[in-house]
Amino acid sequence: MNELIIVLSQADKAALGSVRCMPGLQAAGEGELIWLRGISANEKIDLRIKQLPGLHTYTLDEQDHLFPPGALTPVAKLPALSWQPLSQFITVELPVSAMPGKISQRHTIQLVPAQKMEPGEALLTDLVTWKAWAEQAPLVRLQPLIFAVSENDRVLIMGTPLPPIPGKEYILRDTILLPGGYDFDPPITAVLLETQVNPHKDAWLLFDSNGQWQMISKDCFVPATRSAVRLTTGGGMYE
Repeated sequence: MNELIIVLSQADKAALGSVRCMPGLQAAGEGELIWLRGISANEKIDLRIKQLPGLHTYTLDEQDHLFPPGALTPVAKLPALSWQPLSQFITVELPVSAMPGKISQRHTIQLVPAQKMEPGEALLTDLVTWKAWAEQAPLVRLQPLIFAVSENDRVLIMGTPLPPIPGKEYILRDTILLPGGYDFDPPITAVLLETQVNPHKDAWLLFDSNGQWQMISKDCFVPATRSAVRLTTGGGMYE
């Protein structure tokens, strides 16, 4: 038995948001219950998993028998369910590309060519390219990196040095990621934007050169271990 199954109430569905970005998790609904799987029983359980308000916890054997923790006799069999990646089972809405709240004037966020080039600290590429590089890269090159995967299988990698693979580089302004070779006009825009939409600095603001942006929670990123990359499938950690 090498997998844990957690059963939650539908009323506690929102609690799964804390683990939505963890790779490998799958969920399925059954009436008033939610079944969660993809948790290895052979590894240290993440604290966020332990804190879920589960009704029942089971270990699963190869024949899909469910065992209470530490028990030798199964009490049920895993029902046939329609499993989904947790990132699809629980969808999120990203904020629109404008500062929230009431403001007396609205200003278009404008990016212009930067006066000087700066080294990139993030790279946007595709999942296939990322997996191919990570599979053969030395561990010393993976260790400084974190990554998140979007629902259309785009991968945002952060850290230095960045992997030498095709993609779009971004420079970092505190919690703002700007396309390489661009800057805000005026530069004070960065401070105003962070104050308005990311005061707790718990997300990254990823910009396009046309001024459009999206907010990506820092919880969506995981360390770039080889096992984490291998376990990453389509569906994504962020939208």
